[in-house]
Parts: sequence; structure tokens; C-alpha cells
Amino acid sequence: MDSITTTLDAVCLASQLILENGGETYRAEETVERMCQGLGIPRVDVMALPTGLMLTLTLEEDNTLTRLVRVHSRSIDLNRIDECNNISRKVASGNMTADEALKALRRIKQPRKEKRFLLIAASAVTAASFTVMLGGGWTDFGVSFFCGALVQWVLTPLGKMKIPPLISSMIAGALTTLLALLGTLIVDSVNIEPVISGAIMPLLPGLATTNAMRDTIRGDLVSGGARLGEAILSVMMLAAGIGLTLSMWGGGLR
Repeated sequence: MDSITTTLDAVCLASQLILENGGETYRAEETVERMCQGLGIPRVDVMALPTGLMLTLTLEEDNTLTRLVRVHSRSIDLNRIDECNNISRKVASGNMTADEALKALRRIKQPRKEKRFLLIAASAVTAASFTVMLGGGWTDFGVSFFCGALVQWVLTPLGKMKIPPLISSMIAGALTTLLALLGTLIVDSVNIEPVISGAIMPLLPGLATTNAMRDTIRGDLVSGGARLGEAILSVMMLAAGIGLTLSMWGGGLR
């Protein structure tokens, strides 16, 4: 039988990985509960928040273990969430021990080589496609494609430098607008509105907003409110970067 320390390490790491990679708080809580059930823990009390996890395992009436896990950084990696879900299902069904699960989860946590070119290409195509949807022409498509690619190329090293996400959002909004405005100097027929609108689409916190709504609907008001507040602030900083650049351009930088 696995030691209780190994069990606690495994369930905490699984929940932490879900929270760090864009998963909902209820998913993190259910993962802990199902894994503990599969590992023979009679009672578990868990509360997950976007910034941390509190967990108590009750083995006997007077024997409890409690752990607090802090989540310092959050990103979006649905592949890692899917891998964590697969491991939790195996543990819940009795097909994987806590020690095996812990080793597998530690492999998932290891840094991975980023497919930076693919990410840049996806951002560029998304930005250009939304520009066309918003009424832009083929010239606008090209400018927005360039904006989306270059902004994503800049944001990747910013994330590694541990710059606060809200500051990164403001920088991204300012850079997107500046590139679009420079495009109007090169090509007179560029329509600035659909270019900027399309180029910022990959930067909007769509998943965070969706998770906020799902948490709120399920009754997790603290998590839902925190995620929604983060999403709103991210949009506001993005808009601040856009507005600041437009005002400076119109004020004489051109």
C-alpha cells in the first residue's frame, strides 16, 4: 500500500497542475476527491482557488493531514490538463497506484520545449481571420497577420521574464496598435479599425472568462469572482495600451 505522504503528494500535484494550466477549480477539487476515493481515503475536504489549494485528509477520527499548496503562475495548456485527467481516472478505477501517479505527474510538470513557430503562426492566422470577419479586406488581412505574428513573438520571452500578466497585456495592446498604425504609413488603403480589432482577438482572455462563468454557475463564487476580475483587468490593460498608443500617435508622434 502506498504511504499516506505519497498519496498526499500525488493528489496535490494533480490538482496544482490543473490550476496552473487553465483548468476550472471544480475540476481540481473533483480530481482530488476521485483520486482519494480510488486510493482508499475515507474522507477528504478540499477547497481550490485560482491561486491555491487547501486539502485535508481524514484517515481516522483523530488522525488528519492538511496541506496548503500555492499556485504562483497560471497559463493555458489543455494537453497537460487532459493528461492529468487520464491519470486521475486510472487512479480512481484502481488501475494506478499513488506512487505511479506521482511519477507520471512529475513527468507532466517538467518543462517542455515550446513549439514557438506553431504558436506564432496560429496567432497570426487567427488575427488575420478575425480582421476579415470584422469587415477588413485583403490588405488588412496581411497587416493583421503580421501584427498577430510579431506580437506573439514578443510575448513569448516576456512570459519567461516573469513580467506580470497585466503589464504584458498592456504592452501587447500598445504594440499591436503601433504596428497597425505603421501599416497605414506603408499602405494607404489599410483600414485601422478591423486590423486592430482582429489583431487583439488572440490576446483576449476568453478561457478565463468561460471558467469564471462555469465556476460561478456551480456556486464557487470566490473563484468565479476572482477569475472574472482577472479577465476584466486584463481587457482593461489591453484597452489602455491601445488607447495610449492611439492618443500619442494622434498627439504628434506621426
